Amino acid sequence: MTKPGAVKPVDITPKPRVVLEKIGNMEWELTEARLDVDNDVALWSANPRLQTTLMSGVSSEPDLEAALRETNGYEVLRKSIEELGQMEPVYVWRKDESSKYIVFEGATRVSILRELNRKHQVGAKQGRFRQVTAKVLPPHFGELERAILLARIHVRGTGVRAWGRYIEAKFIFDTIEDKAGRPALMNASDMGRAMEKSLSWVTRLRDAYKFAQKFIEHIDDDDAEKIAGEKFSVLEELSKAPLIGPMLREFDNPKFDDLRGDVFDMVRNEVFKEYRDARFIKEFYEDPDKWAQLKTGEKHIASRLALDVKTNSGSVKTKLSSIEQMVQRAIDRKETQFDEEDVEHLENAISRINE
Repeated sequence: MTKPGAVKPVDITPKPRVVLEKIGNMEWELTEARLDVDNDVALWSANPRLQTTLMSGVSSEPDLEAALRETNGYEVLRKSIEELGQMEPVYVWRKDESSKYIVFEGATRVSILRELNRKHQVGAKQGRFRQVTAKVLPPHFGELERAILLARIHVRGTGVRAWGRYIEAKFIFDTIEDKAGRPALMNASDMGRAMEKSLSWVTRLRDAYKFAQKFIEHIDDDDAEKIAGEKFSVLEELSKAPLIGPMLREFDNPKFDDLRGDVFDMVRNEVFKEYRDARFIKEFYEDPDKWAQLKTGEKHIASRLALDVKTNSGSVKTKLSSIEQMVQRAIDRKETQFDEEDVEHLENAISRINE
């Protein structure tokens, strides 16, 4: 009970800071908060960054933290946070006040803060890493908005923030394709705008991801998805290659099943040292000898064969072999009028070869 004449205590607790942030077509009011890294927040088991690292069904907090420690840039970011502290807030969301906040973006920072908090239980830095600065997404923040947020930060991001190519492709596929009775969150054009990428870029990665799923089915290995992630740049080049790419992606045509199986075996056996070697798959396919060498499964053999293709592409023999097609195209387009002098040049060349 307050005594007569006593001054009533004034609540000087500042209100939480609210920031406006445009995500998609809307401006959202996001509350900034300081949250306990152990008691207030939980890592997101469906974090796209971890999809090639986690085994199916693994979702415990220690397993998620262990997987994050294996991601690119973790150690560099850990040293930065230990020296300078957390520089950027994470994004968290919770359905209601009875549950923990789910970390939709910034799981690596949360994991690092937890590690550093355990490390500095005593000393000058004790308690410094106990809390994480977060932007709190409202309860009605939906799947579509979450996809746009992640695309903006990670697909357009660089360095530590950037996802690998396979994760980008999986994210695109999951967002723009119907799955398990759930309609697509957006179409390919909207996805491109959200990521500031072209429509062709989006569809190319979607198609490459579908191709990679067939690779996973083919090798039938416990680490199949991890292997697909590691070899995704090669698989992408193969799926978009001239002539052979469309055949490889014609999944419903049994005529190309053996061809696809041969190519997947080549990828599994590491005949392609890097994705640039796969760019010559059309030339390899059209050369029976080179194709037979690839099918042996010799490691990195495509690198040597690619060098042969590049070396011979400017040779006299290669140019001679293309003359007939060049002449025919010129005739069809009516772009050149050949005369007796041109015929004489060809006849002289033939005579030189026969000498």
